[in-house]
Amino acid sequence: MAVIVREKRILSGREVVVKIYKSKHLVTRADKEQAEQLDRFLEEKMKEISREMKESGLLKLKGKKGVLKLWYEIGKRLSFISDKNIVPEDDREFIWQALYDHAGDLHPGKSRMNRPKTNYFRYCILIAQFDWDLVKTSDWTSWVEFLDSKRIREDRRIIEWLLRRSKEKPSKEWVEFTKGSRQDWIRKLTKPIRHRFRRRATTELTDEELFSELDDIFNEIYSSCE
Repeated sequence: MAVIVREKRILSGREVVVKIYKSKHLVTRADKEQAEQLDRFLEEKMKEISREMKESGLLKLKGKKGVLKLWYEIGKRLSFISDKNIVPEDDREFIWQALYDHAGDLHPGKSRMNRPKTNYFRYCILIAQFDWDLVKTSDWTSWVEFLDSKRIREDRRIIEWLLRRSKEKPSKEWVEFTKGSRQDWIRKLTKPIRHRFRRRATTELTDEELFSELDDIFNEIYSSCE
């Protein structure tokens, strides 16, 4: 399969927008046909999401303090990106630019358009995995700082650990840590995780070892906040 992205090119002395078929593999005629279908799907999907965000009033939050709710709801609606039947993993890195091409009013700005690992739409999807009651206890900037951390974005198990702590019978300590006046709790986690694994690759650890170290980090932070 392939993903269609749009790029500006100079043809006969004029700047024009052309469609490019992006893939890690040789693009066949069948791949191009599938890419065209995907492109039409993305166009309609982004229009639909944009319409929903306008009707709900959430689009007005763009660029404002409460923008987290907008990006969270967009992330919920973009969850289909994780479906291998819709977007094969091999070419998923190109889907983010395609989303930007069809974003319209949802466009978050060009700064991360060609950065697959730190793309805002990817972050929207990651954040939307969590319950809103947890997500809203922090802000968009804090979540972005967390996801921007190299170790965190390179090892999905850290996100899985955070999901586990938040959803599987959260302890009293966890509930207290993420509520009330402690709205910068995600920042309290970000810095020590960066520091702990600054010179170590988490991929060398087993699930049990990694989760144990992350639990230790949380317990140390919680104890210092008491």
